[in-house]
Amino acid sequence: KEQAQVASWISRKYRVAPEAVGALVAEAFALGSKIKLDPTLILAVMAIESRFNPFAQSPVGAQGLMQVLTRVHSDKYEDFGGKQAALDPLVNLRVGVQVLQDCIRNAGSIEGGLRRYVGAVETDGSGYVAKVMAEQQRLRSVARGVKLPINAAAPVLVRATPAKPVDDKRELEADAGSPASSKLQSS
Repeated sequence: KEQAQVASWISRKYRVAPEAVGALVAEAFALGSKIKLDPTLILAVMAIESRFNPFAQSPVGAQGLMQVLTRVHSDKYEDFGGKQAALDPLVNLRVGVQVLQDCIRNAGSIEGGLRRYVGAVETDGSGYVAKVMAEQQRLRSVARGVKLPINAAAPVLVRATPAKPVDDKRELEADAGSPASSKLQSS
């Protein structure tokens, strides 16, 4: 029942044929169960990476549903007939899950694994991680039977952070709209 609810919602949200999505959802649940990885995380990565387009290709050469860098992970395609299998949706899903699992294991956490998966080198990858985690939250809700509209935003978890003490006189003047604020803005 969970799989059917998730497949139906994904099909409507991403405008993908229900039969095709049903097969992907079933495979994500099977793989997730086998390797002890939440299937909604797998599906969330697919959603963010390719919007469930099995023929997607990024400017840097990442391909398929999971946007696997085929040239980097060509060894993982050997069991499936070589890197030309990268655009086979189920093969790309299986290889992508392998890569994701390795990233999570090496990073020691899901968030760290997602940063590695996206190749966050120049940034901390927090935007990507937040997108994946938000989509996962939506998919978990749908799996539990919550009726979400297809354009629903995930609930945002807000962490309280202490206010930064202002100890710079110029900041206080700028906030007060004093002449110093116009001097700061022009420099």
